[in-house]
Amino acid sequence: MSYQLGDTVPAPLADSVDPGTNILVSGPAMSGKRALMLEILGHGARQGDGSVVVTANDGGAQIYREYREIAPADEAYVRIIDSIGSTGNGDLEGIVESVSSPGDLTGMGIEFSQISKDAAGNGVDRIRVAFDSLSALLMYVDLERLFRFLHVFTRQIQSKDWIGMFAIDPDSHESKVINTLNQLFDGVFEIRVPDAGGREIRARGFGNPPTEWVPLD
Repeated sequence: MSYQLGDTVPAPLADSVDPGTNILVSGPAMSGKRALMLEILGHGARQGDGSVVVTANDGGAQIYREYREIAPADEAYVRIIDSIGSTGNGDLEGIVESVSSPGDLTGMGIEFSQISKDAAGNGVDRIRVAFDSLSALLMYVDLERLFRFLHVFTRQIQSKDWIGMFAIDPDSHESKVINTLNQLFDGVFEIRVPDAGGREIRARGFGNPPTEWVPLD
């Protein structure tokens, strides 16, 4: 059964994606990439889907607060991997797991595998994953190492029939970086901020021609 995105991603963009889909969410800084991903997670939580967030930007407690503003139901399955080694996650034991730094890809992979087992043990077979963000990781690891990590990470999502979303700021990287990483994803949600203000989004990939730019706000 496909994952419905609801009104989070405006028409005529894809209103649903197939299980096992991995999406690159591309846009400049402060364009709302994380908010978009959390909205998609929240929409799923209201349908009983679980949520996993990997954060390399802000602490797990901050991400949890933002998530709860969108998905207030306590019964929704949610786990967060905090890779910035932040403090203040003590009240969220069992929800937030920490690794030492955004460069600790091995630690992230181990925690993600543990969450996979935990979700299965809790009878949760539909999960939406948000990764914020790949640009932060590229400050700590080189492209080749990140590519190898993501190859395994995205294949895990694919094999479990989950969906994954991975944020990146294309303005922070050479085109070679973006083109290399694009190979790992089934499609891209591109966000731009026109000079006139507001935000626009389009979809590329997913087996279809690129959509037109449409307002996101």
